[in-house]
Amino acid sequence: MDHRAIELQQALLGAYSLERELGRGGMGVVYLAREIRLDRPVAIKVLHAELAVRPEARRRFVQEARTAARLAHPHIVPIYSVEERGSLVYFVMALVDGETLGQRIRRRGALPPDEAERALRETAWALGYAHAHGIVHRDLTLENILIERHSGRALLADFGIAGERDAIDGEPVFGTPGFLAPEVIRGVPADARSDLYALGVVGFSALAGRPPFEAATSAQLLAKHLMQPVPPLASYARGASRRLVDAVECCLRKDAADRPADTAALLAMLERAAEPVTIAVPLRTWFTRWDRIRPIYALATPVLALQTWLMIDGYFRSGLRMLLTVALITTILTLTAIPVAVHLLFEASELRRLRRFGFGVDDIRAAFPHWQREQVRQRRDEGLAPLHGRVLFDLTVVGAVVILLVFAVVWPNLWRWVVPVPGEIGATETALVSMLSTVYLATLSGVGVGFLVPGHRSSPTGWLAGLKQRFWQSRFAGIIVQLSALGQQGSLATFATLHRNTELVLGLAVDDLWKAIPDDARRELGDVPALTHTLQRGAAELRELADRLRDSEAELDPADPEIPRLAAVRTTLEGQHKETVTALERLRLQLLRLLASKEHTADLTQQLELARTLETKLLRDIAAHTDIRRMLHRVRRQHRTPLTPSPTPSPA
Repeated sequence: MDHRAIELQQALLGAYSLERELGRGGMGVVYLAREIRLDRPVAIKVLHAELAVRPEARRRFVQEARTAARLAHPHIVPIYSVEERGSLVYFVMALVDGETLGQRIRRRGALPPDEAERALRETAWALGYAHAHGIVHRDLTLENILIERHSGRALLADFGIAGERDAIDGEPVFGTPGFLAPEVIRGVPADARSDLYALGVVGFSALAGRPPFEAATSAQLLAKHLMQPVPPLASYARGASRRLVDAVECCLRKDAADRPADTAALLAMLERAAEPVTIAVPLRTWFTRWDRIRPIYALATPVLALQTWLMIDGYFRSGLRMLLTVALITTILTLTAIPVAVHLLFEASELRRLRRFGFGVDDIRAAFPHWQREQVRQRRDEGLAPLHGRVLFDLTVVGAVVILLVFAVVWPNLWRWVVPVPGEIGATETALVSMLSTVYLATLSGVGVGFLVPGHRSSPTGWLAGLKQRFWQSRFAGIIVQLSALGQQGSLATFATLHRNTELVLGLAVDDLWKAIPDDARRELGDVPALTHTLQRGAAELRELADRLRDSEAELDPADPEIPRLAAVRTTLEGQHKETVTALERLRLQLLRLLASKEHTADLTQQLELARTLETKLLRDIAAHTDIRRMLHRVRRQHRTPLTPSPTPSPA
């Protein structure tokens, strides 16, 4: 420890125990320490000695740190206390297990677009919360955004505590040169829109792996931010959507009036376009799990059929009746119990893997429509299955029909092979059994090859896909996921979660806030999680029905008389969805206020009563939703369109 750290430890005796230095910045030094009374790790930031002796800098540091300490938000690093002891000025904050966004970019380069967008969204949420409380960050940089290691969550630190620097005209400016808005460089006080400019620099750096401007000196860097146009982000951010690029570039406009009005406007820009949603990598892996088990089925199917054929052949050569009995039993098992057991174990393993990354049945339900739309686009691009695959599939179907016919003939005498009785099998039956075993081997070999070269693919919008979707929306699916996770410790999602719709994000946020509320307050409020889950499921159902109605409208002819009716029902459902999501948002805000004030307010009670009224209404509307599903089914049956495009007609 240096003399400054020793002096700090002397001042902290009995309260905190310093361990080591974590880093240095423009305003101070950050140490890792342990709070003795609560036995928890914390971070302590100490104001630089040269700043601590300046009364104005010292006063501003303490005042703004205490202001920031009042903020309570899931994406803001909490400040526990702000202290002055002699020449020392410091504050104690939560220790985040992770790295700064700057460290992650230096380590990995540009972030994938979905990860960058998540960091942008979560930082914008934190900024919006602070702005609503009258606090401007003023020093938003890559080093002040922390990425939690196990959850991937972005947390914003050092609110309102900006270092003082010299601008190009010699006037003092607070902040970091590479993140200062042009108006701040000119001497205008920082406000919410200057924070958004800094957030634009953060977004550009995360997507491009480099800042928008680079220079040898601070003065040159400030001049570029003041005068030069921002380079086009699309040329650096490969794979980023136009929507995301536009939002970042809008934040980087020179004139503050041209930027988003506030963080809510920025978030609306990120939500506005109906673009393909990036599904988190673990979920994408789960949806494509069949690709990993397919080679096993391809190998195991003909091998299991071969052992049946060898046993029957051995029977004809040796006359041992036991071989026929074993062949019959093993064939039944290999067609039923064995593949079912293997597949259930595989599915349980995949569900456990999915949960290990922090995703559950709600994520599957939320991502399913996005995955379905992606499969539809892929099917349209691919067209028909390969010809050799279709021929193989047809031959396999013929073989299966032959097996069923022969088996129907032989079935009445099967008991004679299993139960030892006097007499021999007749010549006709012998020939049929021999043919049956050969066709069985050929057919299952075709099935095995067909796993690798599919000749038939079920429609992503067909009855089988609908059955799968209904299964994952059912309560039984939730029970299956819970059973598969027995004995497993869950973790938060480490990867992108853009597949999560608004109601799911709000539901998870309410769950997190509920866990942070003291037990006595929970008992007063009742079962808020159950209420939240009902609203969340109701909103998801309303969203799904509205999306299906919109898709049906797009498929119909504009003059179809069904369109006005579908549009009217869709408008009603969208209104109900907005009302439900608003109720979830109000619950989240009231719980945030409860955590911040530690007092149970009348507003929270009122919002809970309104939410419970809405819950009753949603449960009552289930019958109406069933009628809407029947209407959609009838419309789709009457106006079914093929997924594979028709061949282009040759010119006359």
